[in-house]
Amino acid sequence: MPVSVSESALAKFENLMGNPIDESNVEDLRKLADEAVDKARANKETDLLSDQDLSRGLELRGKFFRQIGGYDDAKNDYVEALGLMSSTSNADEGIGRVCAGLAHTYELSGDTNQAKSFYQRAIAAFERLTPPALLDIADISNNLAFIYEADGDFDKAETFLLAATKSYHENLGPEHERTAVLYNNVGTLYFKAGHDDRSKEMHNLALESRTGIFGEIHVETAQSYGNLALVLVREGDIDQAKEHFENALKGFETDLKVSRDDYEIVAANYRDVLESLKDAKAVKVLDKRLKKHKS
Repeated sequence: MPVSVSESALAKFENLMGNPIDESNVEDLRKLADEAVDKARANKETDLLSDQDLSRGLELRGKFFRQIGGYDDAKNDYVEALGLMSSTSNADEGIGRVCAGLAHTYELSGDTNQAKSFYQRAIAAFERLTPPALLDIADISNNLAFIYEADGDFDKAETFLLAATKSYHENLGPEHERTAVLYNNVGTLYFKAGHDDRSKEMHNLALESRTGIFGEIHVETAQSYGNLALVLVREGDIDQAKEHFENALKGFETDLKVSRDDYEIVAANYRDVLESLKDAKAVKVLDKRLKKHKS
């Protein structure tokens, strides 16, 4: 009699994959993943549910391999899972997840053309659902936007980002953390493209959302202050830019364990502005501040 994988290794593996992976549990997770897949594969000829167990086990093991950098193994598992799901009915949700995971794997391994293709297939699968999985589509659109932005195709990046932003805004509301992230991403894209007015508008929306969610002094709000400061510098509004730099540093300083890199980038940008103004006193004060907060 076949072992019920869903009640044993697969269920345990799925539960554990909801937690972060670290060096201490990699080998245990690998063994559990192999056990789940092997049992489902062994049951394939006699258990009508084994295809579902096998495709889910492969999907989860693919995710595991992707997260530990085993991209070739991840691709193999995702492709096999996709083949199983494609031969069954009502599998669009799983197909969307697997295509998105496979796309992310290709993206991480540097094959952006394949990443674009599988992200598009994921969107198509999620669009076929009733109702469509709008937030999943928005997440994928955001990922596609980053790829096109890196390619220098700002028009396509803008199209995907605006679609994602609209979806978040309509489904989650303007004062939601994920919506604020999209406002920020659009603002950053416009800044890179030289559209300062639109960049300022989007970063202000991000700042307004984050202030409402997190308060004025917080690492998330700090990012928006820092981004707005750069726009203001380019516009020539130096006094307000300096205020925003100060607010950004205050926010990052509330949790430098997670914001150290952003803190140092914003501080360097602020220092460049102060040096361009030949404000030696302010530079000295900033350097003293940075020394105080040095890791």
